[in-house]
Amino acid sequence: MCGRYYFSADREADEQIAAMMRMMEKNYAGQYKTGEILPGDTAPGIIRRAGKIVPIPATFGFPGFSGKKLLLNARSETAGEKKAFAESLRSRRIVLPASGFYEWDREKVKYYFTLEPSPVIYLCGLYQVTEGACRFVILTRAANESMAEVHGRMPVILGAEKVRTYLTDEEAARALIAAEAPMLTREAV
Repeated sequence: MCGRYYFSADREADEQIAAMMRMMEKNYAGQYKTGEILPGDTAPGIIRRAGKIVPIPATFGFPGFSGKKLLLNARSETAGEKKAFAESLRSRRIVLPASGFYEWDREKVKYYFTLEPSPVIYLCGLYQVTEGACRFVILTRAANESMAEVHGRMPVILGAEKVRTYLTDEEAARALIAAEAPMLTREAV
């Protein structure tokens, strides 16, 4: 499960992020948050719109079935079969740039996970437009060795070179979701 992540808009860290943040500031100044991203926060995301890959502000969480709790994650193994996620997997995929993400173990110790040496990781997600706002969930998968000691699930993570493919090609996106997860670095925070 991934319920919090961190996004640094540090332009020194990554060329792609610097370009994305220039576009975000130009088109959506004041409409998104950086830093620790919590459920309900609006953060930068990347989607395909009108054939172009563009950054947009998107809110973390689909409205829950009861209207009270937010849905934050979708299991990658079953998202294509679930009514809440199937259409989004087919045609509304989103990528969330992050510096890292947080997870808690059974003893409630908070860990921060990163992908060294990269300053940016790309979390796979799905989005929908609800009442005029773009809302997203993060796809999760079974945890690999670098994560399993802390939690049984982890976000689906892409390399920068796979972002366009994930957003533009449904068949390739499904293969990327099922591909082996990268090994992560963790630290207690």
